[in-house]
Amino acid sequence: MSETNGAIAPKGLEPIGECTVLRQINDQPGVATLEGDLIPLLPGDELKSHMIVMYPGQYCDAHPHPTESIIYTVSGRWVFSTTEDDEQVRTVIGEGDLFHMKGGVPTGFEVPFEEPAVILIVKSGALSYDEMIDGMVEAKEILEAQASEGEPFTYAELDEDHPARVFAREVAGRDPGDG
Repeated sequence: MSETNGAIAPKGLEPIGECTVLRQINDQPGVATLEGDLIPLLPGDELKSHMIVMYPGQYCDAHPHPTESIIYTVSGRWVFSTTEDDEQVRTVIGEGDLFHMKGGVPTGFEVPFEEPAVILIVKSGALSYDEMIDGMVEAKEILEAQASEGEPFTYAELDEDHPARVFAREVAGRDPGDG
C-alpha cells in the first residue's frame, strides 16, 4: 500500500473521449485500515468504485452503510453477515460471486480462510477521486478510534463461543482466532 499524507494518485488512468479507463486495478495504491486495504478506483457521475483487500483473521461486525452497493468477489473467500428476521445470518461468498447490498442494511464481513479476499465495490454516490481518498483516510481514523474503544476487528478479539468463530470453524475447518 502506498500512502503519502492522504494523497494517493491513481496509476494508469486514461481519458478516452468523455470516458475513462483505469488500467491494472490490481496495481493501484490505497489506504491500509483495520477493515483491510481500501483502494479507490474510478469515480463517476452517479457511482464510485473501489476495492477492498481483506486479510485472513479479519472480522467486521455488521453495521449499516447509507448507500447501496454491488459487490463482486475478485478472488478468495469470505463470510458475509447480515440480519434476517431479526437474527444474524452468515454465508460464504467466493470468487466470482456478485451480490447487491441495500443501503441502510447492517452488513459485515469475516475472513476465516487462510487466503486474502479481494472485493470490487460499485456504490451509489458521486465523489471525485480526491473525495474518495479523503473518505478512506477518514475511515482509517474512525476505525482506529473504534478499535481503541474496544471494537473487535479480528477473530482473536472475539470470545471462543462468538457466532462468528463458531461459523468459521464450520466453514474453514479451523478457528481463525487461535492464531
